[in-house]
Amino acid sequence: MPRHSAARRRSIAGRAAAALVLAAAALVPVAAPPAAAQSAPSPSGPDSWIPHTDVKRSDLTQVPGKLAEPSDDGPHPGSTTEWWYTHVMDPATHRTFIAMLFTAPVPTGVIFWYPEKGQKVVLPEPTAAVTAKPGPTVDSSAGDLAWDAARRAYHLQWHGLFAKADIWFDRALPGVTGGPIRYDGDQTMYWSAPVATSRVRGWLQPPGSSSRISVNGWRGYHDHNWGRFSVVDQRYSGWEWGVSHEPDGTATLLGGVVKGDGTWQGVVGRVTKRETYGCMTTIKLSDWRTSGLFSYPETTTLSCPSSLHATPQGLKGARPGLRTSFHVVDPFILDAGLLALPESLGRTVPGSLGLIEHIRTLPSRLPHS
Repeated sequence: MPRHSAARRRSIAGRAAAALVLAAAALVPVAAPPAAAQSAPSPSGPDSWIPHTDVKRSDLTQVPGKLAEPSDDGPHPGSTTEWWYTHVMDPATHRTFIAMLFTAPVPTGVIFWYPEKGQKVVLPEPTAAVTAKPGPTVDSSAGDLAWDAARRAYHLQWHGLFAKADIWFDRALPGVTGGPIRYDGDQTMYWSAPVATSRVRGWLQPPGSSSRISVNGWRGYHDHNWGRFSVVDQRYSGWEWGVSHEPDGTATLLGGVVKGDGTWQGVVGRVTKRETYGCMTTIKLSDWRTSGLFSYPETTTLSCPSSLHATPQGLKGARPGLRTSFHVVDPFILDAGLLALPESLGRTVPGSLGLIEHIRTLPSRLPHS
């Protein structure tokens, strides 16, 4: 086996730490008490010493994009960070299962489970390797995600230590493949959301349960991020992300980076049975709350005067402007020090259900004179 220099070993250790922080300070289980046992988040008023983790301006420079397709979803060699993310959500009970597989910076599997009542948990799923191939397929000892061309659906088979699942993402509506967003330290981030929303079929055996539950009729989502970036780099401020599964079968998505100077650059998109369209958007964060030493907005409002139609060939043709708000309805915040990692239940329109992230690095959370 080749010997590594001390610098090389420190680099590997740093990349491993980055992946584990993103995995909610993982390698140990993380649990949040049920809502009834938590103190309610407090309003974050002007007299609070905990600063609002706000944005200062919006950069509307167009980022390249196209309609997301399975062919965009394979591995990207040379990426310093790359992950595949899936979730399924029950609109009736808000039960939510999230499964993630990382190939970089280190092979990692992670799951989240939000029961109808009781503790929300985040658990690392041990895996020695995660292998991605064109197709796409992502394989590991914890679980596998593959595109089935015959069925025209993604298939998640999870066989980890803490959870089991066999789920098909049927009748998927595609989002956008985009990037790069360029930010502090010459970092670049790309993304693809080939399943913006879907109706899923299958079963799930959640953590702590010895029996399976049906997920037929739940809503499903899948995205994929890659590039030359580190989620724990302290030069940038964080990111905003969200997905809302709406009762008419459509979806609304948001995503983008907050740079070190407080500049937001990101998109909002609408996904319907007929088309996918979106725009570079301004953002307003409001209705601030405080959880521990972290402030977060209950409301994220995005708007643009016009949008572009996403096609396989690129963004073409004018579409109407967009204005929408994401609202946190059940906060779940993991504070890992270098990063605060909210993965909160939220909504857009009445009857919708989704997830909202308002992730911030440590410097952006510290008081400034």
